[in-house]
Amino acid sequence: MPQTQRRSRSGLRKAVAAVAVAAGVAAGSWAITPGAQAIPVDEVPPIGADSGRFALPISCAITLPEFGDIKVLDLPTTVDIQGVAPTQLRPGQQFYLTQGKGGMIFPEWLPSLAGLVGIGKVDANLVEMNIGAKNASPSVINISPEGGVFLPDIPLEFGKKLDVRVPRDGGVFPDIGPYTAPSDGVVTLQFDSALVDITLKADWGLRLKVKAVCLPVAGNALLSMAVGGEPGGEPLAFHGVPMDHFQPVEANNQVGIINSPYKCTILGGPFDVGIAVGANTPLSVKKGGQILFTNASGALVVPKATVDGLIGAGFEKISGTVKALNLNAAGGSPKVSNVLGKTFPIPETTLVSGQDITIPLPPEGTLTAGPWTPDAGSSHVKLSLGTAEADLVLDGGAPTKADCATPSPEVILLDAPVTD
Repeated sequence: MPQTQRRSRSGLRKAVAAVAVAAGVAAGSWAITPGAQAIPVDEVPPIGADSGRFALPISCAITLPEFGDIKVLDLPTTVDIQGVAPTQLRPGQQFYLTQGKGGMIFPEWLPSLAGLVGIGKVDANLVEMNIGAKNASPSVINISPEGGVFLPDIPLEFGKKLDVRVPRDGGVFPDIGPYTAPSDGVVTLQFDSALVDITLKADWGLRLKVKAVCLPVAGNALLSMAVGGEPGGEPLAFHGVPMDHFQPVEANNQVGIINSPYKCTILGGPFDVGIAVGANTPLSVKKGGQILFTNASGALVVPKATVDGLIGAGFEKISGTVKALNLNAAGGSPKVSNVLGKTFPIPETTLVSGQDITIPLPPEGTLTAGPWTPDAGSSHVKLSLGTAEADLVLDGGAPTKADCATPSPEVILLDAPVTD
């Protein structure tokens, strides 16, 4: 056998032994850490904002460019993404995904395997991280800058997990967009694909280049936004939304808080409020499976404009009882569910001009909502916010009913594909 061919095959064997390390740079395995309390007031996003963290199952094709792009393996793994987007869109409205960041973590055996062949560090360059917006324009945006996001000298410690964050400085990516909404329908933000160039580095001189091309497996939707109402409107981009409280979740799950605008009728007149819902939910559901909202809680937000309107009508204090928050299901059953399960008190609160009122629901602890099951033949289960109802007491008087209509356009909490 020629000497060059022997060297080539020897190098290929070393590459195969080490390539799992590179795979790990595009890999993740998150342990769920559920919340144990209702949404704190300072963690509720603004009305109209949807904030969340998503653990998306993906598959990364690991190849060796120096050996003719030989594919070594397809690695099932997970990517962690978080960000903020609008709850609803107007026709033709521009919008952004903001406060975006992410990370990957891989288990102990990958650094341990790397140590066996002398690899102590890796360089990773995130060449592409493509975020899609189905039905919007453009349909895909690569959030990596020209030249990629370069992460040099990532240390590997024998027997320890490796957690890789992007951006590396702990900050967030620049606003992703603008995307432009269509004339109607639903826009779905998605993880589209990623490309990572990786160099494995050993003290004895090995420099092995590998490539990871990562694609979604199922449940790749980050969130969905219905389009409706009058065309146009100012571009939507939310900033300063609390995000650090979101803990990692298991693969194929998300944790988030959505604060939906509602129009309610109180004392015969229209008033605007916000209803926030937070929960851990799956991203997809199997045929014959079920969807549960766990560690769920929410908040009633009375914005300052409504507070000022009540003060202008001569009122000083508000209290009462929240009676219902209905969710509507399409492609699953039951079709309508009051997820509160029981009534919750609104403690007496003094109205202060120019200040919002945020009331946690339930006052303590969390709820479990569901289950919802896919209908026969359904390809998706979509859960949206429906009507809400409360009895309000103004200045200690007789209760007055507050009826809140289903948001229009709809506010989608979850659009989960049904998988085999």
